This record gives sequence, C-alpha cells and structure tokens, in this order.
Amino acid sequence: DQLQVFDMSDELRKELAPTGVLRAGINLANFLLVSGRKGQGDPEGLAPDLAAALAKRLGVAVSYVCYNMPKEMGDAVESDAWDIALMGAEPQRAEKIAFSAPYVEIPATYLVPAESVLKQVSDVDAAGVTIASVAGSAFGLWLEKNAKFAKIEQAKSMDAALEMLVAGKVQALAGLRQRLLSDRDQLPGSMILDGHFMTVQQAIGSPRARGTRCAAFVAETVEELKTTNFVSSLISKFDLDGKLVVAPAAEPGSKRRKVGEGQKTIAILGCGAMGSVYAGFFAAAGNEVWAVDVWKEHVQKIREKGLRVEGPKGDFVSHLEAREDTSEVPPCDLVVIATKASGVGAAAQAASKLIKSDGVVLTIQNGLGAGDRIAQYIDTSNVMLGIASNFGACMKCPGHAEHKSMNLIAIGEMTGGMTDRLEKVVSLWTTAGFNAKAAEDINKMIWEKLICNVFVGGACTLTGLTVGEMVDQASSKQVAFSCAQEAYAVARAKGINLSFDDLEAYISKFVSTVRGARPSMAQDHAAKRKGEVDAINGAIPLEAAKVGLTAPVNEAVANLIRARESTF
Repeated sequence: DQLQVFDMSDELRKELAPTGVLRAGINLANFLLVSGRKGQGDPEGLAPDLAAALAKRLGVAVSYVCYNMPKEMGDAVESDAWDIALMGAEPQRAEKIAFSAPYVEIPATYLVPAESVLKQVSDVDAAGVTIASVAGSAFGLWLEKNAKFAKIEQAKSMDAALEMLVAGKVQALAGLRQRLLSDRDQLPGSMILDGHFMTVQQAIGSPRARGTRCAAFVAETVEELKTTNFVSSLISKFDLDGKLVVAPAAEPGSKRRKVGEGQKTIAILGCGAMGSVYAGFFAAAGNEVWAVDVWKEHVQKIREKGLRVEGPKGDFVSHLEAREDTSEVPPCDLVVIATKASGVGAAAQAASKLIKSDGVVLTIQNGLGAGDRIAQYIDTSNVMLGIASNFGACMKCPGHAEHKSMNLIAIGEMTGGMTDRLEKVVSLWTTAGFNAKAAEDINKMIWEKLICNVFVGGACTLTGLTVGEMVDQASSKQVAFSCAQEAYAVARAKGINLSFDDLEAYISKFVSTVRGARPSMAQDHAAKRKGEVDAINGAIPLEAAKVGLTAPVNEAVANLIRARESTF
C-alpha cells in the first residue's frame, strides 16, 4: 500500500491496457521471482506483486498470463497476449519489447563436476569446453552473444540442461546461482564457481507497437517502485535477501527518454539512407534521437521495430523516435539536415524552430550550394556545413539502411576557422562512432567531395551500373573521368586549395572504397525519383562560366539526366 493511485489519462489506459485489465506476463521458470501459486491459481511472488503495483498506479485491475519458459513469453509479444512482461532485459528481445531499467539483478554462474579443471568463471569460456544452458533464458542469450571459445548447448529447460551435465555431455552448467544450489545436490562433489559471468537484469517490458508513451509510463513506474523502497520490501517479504539485489537507479533524464550526461537531443531531418545511418549511430550511443521523414512506411517501421543499420561496423537495431513532421520534436542540441537539395528550404525553416539557444544546425548534402540554399531561409549564425565521404549508403527496405564503408564526416563553420562549438559538435559525432574531424576550410572539402560525386554520379545514373561496374567499362569510365577533370579545373581556377595534385590517383583511391555502391542519384532514378543533378554535374557548367571556363561533358551528362527525369 505504499503507492497511491495516480490520475492517469484514459488514453494511456487504453493504450497500455486495451482490454480494461492489465495483462501481466509472468515467467514461472524464475523461481526467485515466482515462489508458487495461490489457492485460486494466481502466481505468487515478487514479480506478480510488482505487476499488481503497476496496475494499481495505472488505475486498473491486473490479470496474470503465465509461461513456463521465458522464450515463450518473449515470443508471445507477436500475438498481443500480454500488456506488460516481467522478464530479463536482453538486447535480442529489445527489437520488439521496450524495457524499463532493471528492478532487480540476479547473478548467473556455473556448476561444474567434481575434479573439474575449471576452477573459476574465467576458465569456462575456453576451447574444448561445452556449456549447457537454457534456450531463451537471459543468461542463455548472453552466452550466445558473448561466449568466444566455448560451445553452447541450449536445452529446453533447466532440468534438461542439468541432465546433460550429470550425463557428462557438457563440462559446465550455466544458471542462476540460487537454482544451482539445488542442482548441486544432483551431482555429488560438484562445485558452484565463485563470482558470476553476468547478472540477469529483470525488467518490465511493454510491446514497442504500443508506442513510447506506454514505455515511458512503465519506465517511470519502475523507478518509483525502486526509490520508494517498494522493491526492497518485496525482497524481504519473499525471503530473497542475499539472493538478488535492487538494481541501481537509472540515470536521471528527460521524461521522454533517459538521456545521460554528455548525451544530447538530436533531430535528423531527412531520414533516407545517410540520414538513417546518422540516426542509428547517434541513438546507439545513447542520445535522444528524432528521425523526421515523409516516407510513411519507413517512419512506421522505425516506430514499430526500430531502425536497422548494417555495415562494416556491425549490424544492429537502434530504437528512436520517428515522425513524418516536426510538430512533436522537442528543442534540440543538434539538428542535422540530410534531405535532398530540393528539401533544404522546408528543412531549414523547421530546423530554425527546433534548436536550443546554443544549438547548431548542420546541413550535409551532396554537391554545391548547401550554404547558399539554407541562407535563403534562416539566419546562418548557428549553421555549420558538413560532408559525408565514402559511405556508399542505401536503403534495403523501410527501417533498414546499409552502408558499404564509413570514411569521414567533416564539419566546418560556414565562415571558416576553428571554434569551440565546432570542436564540441565534432566530439558528438566521434563519440557516436563516426570518424569525424573539424575542417578549418570546409569549402575545400566540399569541392573535393564534389569532384568524386561528379565522377560517379552522372555516369552511374545514366548506365545503371555500380561504381565498380562503371569503372570497369572503359567507355563509361572515360566519360566519368572527363566530368571529374572539368570539375578539378574549375576548382583550381577558383583558387580552391585542394589537398591533391594527381587527380587520377585521387579518384582511384576513392573508387576502391565504394566499388559495390550505387550513388544516391542512381538510387533516385531506380526509384523513379528526381535526383540532385543540379547540385552535382549540373553545377559544374555554372561554376565554370564564373571563371571563364566551360564544362561540356558535365553539361551533356546533366542534360541527359534532366531529360530522363522529365518522364518521372
């Protein structure tokens, strides 16, 4: 009775408990959290009492949906069988289940036979060792992901896993320490290893499909149940002192999402291939990320299942906010404009309303003119320019972005020079896993990237070939290189201080990193969308005229692309 009934909105009750009763998934296999059943058959223990407290706070009754194994309960999220589930918060489950911070932690270790050469936890993960575990358990999922040398045999139940150890089929049995104390009696002389290889963090999850408001309510309630000592009182009530501990309090942060020290609120305006890569990495680093894009299916997939990013640095799913407009986006420390050139105006106007007083708008587009375009719409005192070099990004499907490489993010002040705020923005990207650097002369780097884009953009778009396929054909490579030569000549005539003199070597090095990629303009044409020809190949003739030169190959390529786009 330590909790009062809060005045919750009807909308929240309908979202989290649509049947009018909060259906709580309970894992009967976790005997520490479920001690038995009451006379009427309801489960009894810490987990059921915790679920009842959460239901009371919501202002509804509770019913229990019991499962014999945690995997069954995790899989049942697909069938909408429960509203909340009390279970181990493992990353493999987080794609479909939004977990609170843990409320208790349970140590997991190993049971080994008598005379075993395995004397400590660190000995077990070794070549030639087979560990019996339980499929779908939190510690079993952890071993599947983290064991480097030992073989893992996943049994259907803890009893089945114990039988494997007794029969001599495995060298160690993984499990919760308290359970292993009873299992030890089945194998005379066996020993429980001191310490633990992980702690099972028990949390409360809600289906991600229910939305972020439900997840936030569950997360905040768990924190309250910990800080008011309600969880610790249940540990004492069920005689669990020393067998599990109250988990540490979550880091304080906003009610929208727990954002720790040094982490920021970031909006990505334009969440196509590159924008999705940015959003995925920033979210994975713990920042509060809002992805905004007009692609409805993409936004919906991110909200339901998270954003998958695949590339040389791994294949992972990040969970973040996604919207089709900026109406719900909170004030941001950083707003990244990653739209096509044609979308910069609307994005710039939206960005100017989103940034905090000390926030920054960073625009990253292909080609020339990003600074000029954004200056038409907003004050540029808080605007930086950036380039993304050699990513080779594409969308595999809604909610799934891929990048072939990940060379460099260069960021600079529009007016040039080095500033403290520039260093802070670069540090934010570096912390998120990008190779980022501050550019004293960002204009130079924009031109260096433009030369590469001019080389691959037009030729790959017109031929439909990947970069590697295009350069392997002498005829298409010749056209592409002529485009690059024209851009190089214009840059030199404009006094751009390029970092290279050997154009052919520079292009060859670039191509070696993106051979399997298709330039964004080619991807646009494949989808029957207009690309950014005016900012890439189409920009070279205009810049050439300013310095008394011509760029006939780029002009011809750009005109052919525009002719094709007239049919879209």
